[in-house]
Amino acid sequence: MMEAVRNTVSSLKGRALAGPHAYAQIPALAERSKARVASFMEELDARLQQTVYVAGPEFSAADITAMVAIDFAKGGIGMAIPPQQDAMRHWYDMIALRPASSA
Repeated sequence: MMEAVRNTVSSLKGRALAGPHAYAQIPALAERSKARVASFMEELDARLQQTVYVAGPEFSAADITAMVAIDFAKGGIGMAIPPQQDAMRHWYDMIALRPASSA
């Protein structure tokens, strides 16, 4: 996701890589990154069709990490959970109800 952000956000123009040197944004790299995010979401949805939480029957750091990634995809590159990915939507809504999710 970070490749897509750094290579599309206008305020990062000339700053596509962190560090002291200027690097131009590469739109094709951003598109590749968005394709990878779409694949991640498909794979996560498939996983969540098999289990309640990302890493198995218990809530874990894997769920927190996945939720942060999904939130970052939506806010950073405009990629929300696709409507056809019901398992991921159900999981996300369940995780969002946890008190720490709104902290």
